Amino acid sequence: MKRNLLKAIGISFLIFVVLSWIIPVGTYSNGELTTNGIDAVGVFDLFSIPISTLLTFALYIVVFAAIGGLYGVMEKTGALPAWIENITKKFAGKEKGFLIFTIIFFVILSSVTGLTLPLFVLIPLFAGVLFAMNYDKITAMASTVGAVLVGSICSTYGFNVTGYTKNILALDMNNQIWAKLIILVLVTAALIFFILKFSKRVEAKAAKKPAAKKEAVKEVKAAPKKAAAKKTTTKKPATKKTTTKKTTKKNTQSLAVAKDVKKVNAKKGINTLPLIVIFVLMVLVTFVGMYNWYYAFGIEVFNDIHTSIMGVKIGDFPIFEHLLSGISQIGYWGNTEFVIMMVIAAALIAWIYKLKLNTFVESFIAGVKKMLPTAIYAALASVILTVLYQASYAGTGTLVDTLYAKTFGLTDDFNAVTTGVAALFGSFFYNDLYYLLAGMQTFLMGFDASALSIAGLAVQAIYGVGMIVFPTSVILIAGLSYFNVKFKDWFKYIWKFALAVFILLLIVCCILTAI
Repeated sequence: MKRNLLKAIGISFLIFVVLSWIIPVGTYSNGELTTNGIDAVGVFDLFSIPISTLLTFALYIVVFAAIGGLYGVMEKTGALPAWIENITKKFAGKEKGFLIFTIIFFVILSSVTGLTLPLFVLIPLFAGVLFAMNYDKITAMASTVGAVLVGSICSTYGFNVTGYTKNILALDMNNQIWAKLIILVLVTAALIFFILKFSKRVEAKAAKKPAAKKEAVKEVKAAPKKAAAKKTTTKKPATKKTTTKKTTKKNTQSLAVAKDVKKVNAKKGINTLPLIVIFVLMVLVTFVGMYNWYYAFGIEVFNDIHTSIMGVKIGDFPIFEHLLSGISQIGYWGNTEFVIMMVIAAALIAWIYKLKLNTFVESFIAGVKKMLPTAIYAALASVILTVLYQASYAGTGTLVDTLYAKTFGLTDDFNAVTTGVAALFGSFFYNDLYYLLAGMQTFLMGFDASALSIAGLAVQAIYGVGMIVFPTSVILIAGLSYFNVKFKDWFKYIWKFALAVFILLLIVCCILTAI
C-alpha cells in the first residue's frame, strides 16, 4: 500500500513535470499575461525537489510524529484502550448514531476553526472507537478525515480558510455567510447519507460470516468423531500462532492500524478521567491558541493579556518576558506550539499514570515510529507546491498563471463556472489555500465587489473539493497512509460524492450571481 501511495504522489509530480515542458510560465498584471518561456523541470530536479520538499515541510513530519508519540504514551498507560472501550459500550446498539455524531463533529469543528492539521490529533481516538464497532477502514476514514475535508468546503469562520479569503481578497468574515450555512447543511447531509449507504453494505457483508461458520460447524459434526478429533489436534498449534500475531498487532490498535479492531483490550479498573481531562484541555488550548482572533474578528483581548503578562517585572527585571520567551501570544500559535503542547500532554499523562522515564520514552518513540510513514507522505504531498513556492521568489511566474489566464480569458466578466474550474485545477497545484488565493488574487481582484464576494466563496469551497480527491492534499495523503487505504480505492469510493458537491457549488454560485 505504501508503494501505491508513493506512486500516486509520483504520478502527480510527473504530470507537473510534463506540463512544465509544454506550458510556458507567465505573469499576469493589468489584464495582460506576460509569458517568460518554458521553465522545465530537469532530470536532476526529479531527485532534488523531493529532498527539498522534505526539508521545506519538515514541520509536517514533526507534527504527525508528535501525534504518534502522544498516542503511544496514552496507549501504554492502558487508559486509552479503557476510554475507547467505555465509549464503545455506551454506544452498543447505537453504532450508527455514533457514526453520524462523528461526521457532524468533525465537519462542524473543521468548518468553524479551519484547523485541519491540528484536528488530526482527534482522529486516532475516534478511529479506535469506529474500529471497535467493526466499521471498515474506508468508512472510518470517510467519517473522520473525509469529514474534516468536507468541513473546509463548508468553512464558515475557519481562519485558515475563510480568514485567508477575507484578508487576501479584502472581504468580510461574514461574507456570503447564509450561502455558506446552506452549503454546510446540504453537504453534511449528503456526506452522512453517502457514508451510511456504504457502511450498511460493510455490515451486511460482515453479517454473512457467522452463517458461513455455522455451515462449517455442521460439516464437522456430520464427519466421523475420529476425523474431527484429528482436525482439532492438528489445528491447535496454528490457533496459538494466530493468537500471538493478533496480540502483537493490537499493541497499538488506537493508532488505527490496517486491520479492524474487534475487541479493545483495556486494563480493568483503570481511571480514565486524568487522561480525558489532559487530552481535552490540550486540544482546547491548542485550538484557541492557533485561531487568529485578531485578524478574524478584531478581538484584541489576547494581545492585551499577552502584553500585560510580559510587562510584569520584579524590580526592573521583566520576569515573564524571560520565562515565557519563545512562546507566541494566543492567536498566533503555529505548528511548533502545537507540537510542544502534545509533548507536554504526553509527559503529564506519563507522570500521572506513573510510567517510568524509560517506559515513557520508549512508548513515545514507538508511537513516532508508527506514525513516521504517514508523516513523510504528508510532507511529500507538497512536492509541486515546493516548485511553485520557489518560482514565486524568482518572479518569472508559473505555468499555473498561464492556465489561469487562459481559463479566465474565456469570459469577459465574472463567471461562476470558469472561476470554479480554475479553483479546482489550481488546488491540484496549490494544496494550501493561502497560496491558491495569492496566485489567483490578480485575476479575481479585477471583478466588482459583488462578483468578488461570490468568487471568494467559490474558490475556498471548490478548493475543499480538490483536497478530497487530489493526491497532493496533505490531509488526504496522511489519512490514506494512516488508515492503510489505497488512493485508487479511495478515489473509486469518493469521486461521485465529490463530483456532486462540485456541481452543487457551481449551481449555488450561479444562483448567487443571478440574484
